[in-house]
Amino acid sequence: MADLLVRRARLLGKDGLFDIVVEKGEISKVAKSEIQERGKEVIDAEGNLVLPSFVEPHVHLDKVLLAEETREASSISEAREIVKEAKKKFTVSGVSKRIEKVIPLAIENGVTKIRSHVDVDEYAKLVSVEALLSLKKKYSGIVDFQIVAFPQEGLLKDSESLELLRKALDMGADVVGGLPEAELSQDDSKRHVDHAIAIAIEAGRDIDMHCDVLPFGKVTEYFASEVIRKGIEAGRATADHLIALSYYDDYYASKVIGLLKMAGINVISNPCTMMTSGNLDRPPRGRGVTRIKELLKAGVNLAFGLDNLVDPYNPFGDFNALLNGWFFAYAGQLNSSSEIESLLEMPTLSSARILRLKGYGIEPGSKADFNVMNSKDPRSALRFHQKPRYVIENGNILVENRYEITNHYELPS
Repeated sequence: MADLLVRRARLLGKDGLFDIVVEKGEISKVAKSEIQERGKEVIDAEGNLVLPSFVEPHVHLDKVLLAEETREASSISEAREIVKEAKKKFTVSGVSKRIEKVIPLAIENGVTKIRSHVDVDEYAKLVSVEALLSLKKKYSGIVDFQIVAFPQEGLLKDSESLELLRKALDMGADVVGGLPEAELSQDDSKRHVDHAIAIAIEAGRDIDMHCDVLPFGKVTEYFASEVIRKGIEAGRATADHLIALSYYDDYYASKVIGLLKMAGINVISNPCTMMTSGNLDRPPRGRGVTRIKELLKAGVNLAFGLDNLVDPYNPFGDFNALLNGWFFAYAGQLNSSSEIESLLEMPTLSSARILRLKGYGIEPGSKADFNVMNSKDPRSALRFHQKPRYVIENGNILVENRYEITNHYELPS
């Protein structure tokens, strides 16, 4: 007898209804309904979509809820200054407590894989890394965390960041981060990229770089070129934001997109934050996103991220991947059937590729980590952006969202 049987599930990109059999935390069988099988627990998906667990590929968890403790910001530059002051008071317990307030929100929304950038610099030191490493252990089996050691204040301008970045990796951080525009000059921004890539290669880690967050940046071309030149494996480098790409002339933008594709670099756009604090231009203001349609057409692996949640950069923020996808559709003017389907792939398959997750998907041999949705098609899922009806992790029902949220798990004490 199977541990869990999901009947009459609709799978993204496939016709008909399927039954999904789960045994020992893995999907053992996926076949057209009706499988002659019994289960200890049976869920009738009622013809609704079943999607792999949602993946949040870009969020700054060490900053969540800071807006409740600091003042509001009117620009990204002001937000950076507010956060810089706040980081001087960071403690492991304080950072952990704020993050633990939002973890249940992620779980209820079916987000159980999260890549978080955490600051390493002369202000935060290694406090945020220590907090995330502790939570990563505490929530093992419920939420999978990847930690990006993020030198928010620069690698040259901040004299401590280089050493702190290396120490963070030694402690267990998973990915090398970067923010080249934090430096004082364009030459230093390139040296920032050089240092980050060298450390990533030396440590055998992936690299996840904030590139051209501000409209006048021109680091993406150099980053992509260096990824190619250094022979970094496709999929192991990620570029975030790329807002300046929307401001380049079409010829130069086409060249940069071609380099991103050639380098196998993933791209993450973060409109929820950048529409709020990332635009410096006069009205009519830009949309705070990269060239979404062009990147999709070129075949670049593209996803969207939450970025920030109730902090000086973003007064709102929600772990609802469908709501963020709905917002991204408007930001990127995505309205064709294929584009709408790609919006459901972004917080699932596309983001899983960015995190290089193993055993991810709805197929035999995959981990039994998936969400039973309340909608039968991509358009309805994004239109109504409801929480998943069931959140399944390791073959266990973590949450049932019907008329009220019923937890089937206990958070670690």
